[in-house]
Amino acid sequence: MEKQNQSRKSELGPNWAYRGRGLSNLLRMGHCAPTVMQTILDVSSTEKEWLVRLSAGMPGGIGNTGFECGAVTSPLVLLGIHCGLREVDRGLPVIFDKGHALCKHFFSRHNTLQCREIRGKDRFPRHCIGPVLRSPELFLDALDGNWRNAIPAVRRADYSKLYSHLVENDFHCAQAVFIHLGYNPTEHRELFDATSAFMGGTLFMGKTCSAFTAGVMAIGLRDGEIENSRLRVIRLLAIMTAGGDAFDERINKFNRSMNRGYRLSKWFVKEFGSTQCQAITQCDFSDSTGVSNYIEGNCITRCRVIAGNVAERVQMMLA
Repeated sequence: MEKQNQSRKSELGPNWAYRGRGLSNLLRMGHCAPTVMQTILDVSSTEKEWLVRLSAGMPGGIGNTGFECGAVTSPLVLLGIHCGLREVDRGLPVIFDKGHALCKHFFSRHNTLQCREIRGKDRFPRHCIGPVLRSPELFLDALDGNWRNAIPAVRRADYSKLYSHLVENDFHCAQAVFIHLGYNPTEHRELFDATSAFMGGTLFMGKTCSAFTAGVMAIGLRDGEIENSRLRVIRLLAIMTAGGDAFDERINKFNRSMNRGYRLSKWFVKEFGSTQCQAITQCDFSDSTGVSNYIEGNCITRCRVIAGNVAERVQMMLA
């Protein structure tokens, strides 16, 4: 029997090891985005604790808002670390191709990118376990696999036009927030690389506003704590199953960053009407009309204001 088990593990190859590591991390961390971040760092033999803190507020769909799953956002951050915005292919940084490949594969497995749809209404989020454990495999596939055709040609033309407009105006949604917070692109190159995918509502998909996403990241980076206790995670799961307050900051160290991210979202919605880029801009970036409306309507001016306001709000929250 032991030989059969060893043979089975061998057949499964590295995916078994990734999922085993992911499960171990999940049982001592308790939340999706930091677990995925730590697991990918582990399997790549990389020590960057600051990236785990950067992801501290991302569980629950970016500040517990229910949107992009932490099993998507953490690998996008790490793809940014690898690619940055330096290498451009057919009018777009390669991070867009690899990021869209990752999102496409994630969607094909889970039929959504949104946390609330994966999590469902169950008290115990058992549906989250699969995406968390499979995420490192999708990251590696996107990093090294076939990503060149991830964006259709027509959509690529629209994205390229928008990207050129942002470059010409020296604006990047997420990076603008960190600049307002005092970070320097030269001194903090890895941080700025990490935010590369967060433009136009995550890779121009019109999802969560990338300035808001950067605000949640900044909260975790500056003041986030890392949970590392199986006993505390077991207690968290028991409270969650019983219908108790699973986000009590005394229960899990990541909860503080998540709760602050959620409070930021409430302020953001009050100020701008939604946390979703497409709703804020009223522009669909996958459509040439939407891109033209964004450019000709000078929407970039409002986006600059949003980035500045997010940074100011984050500073107030952390003061």
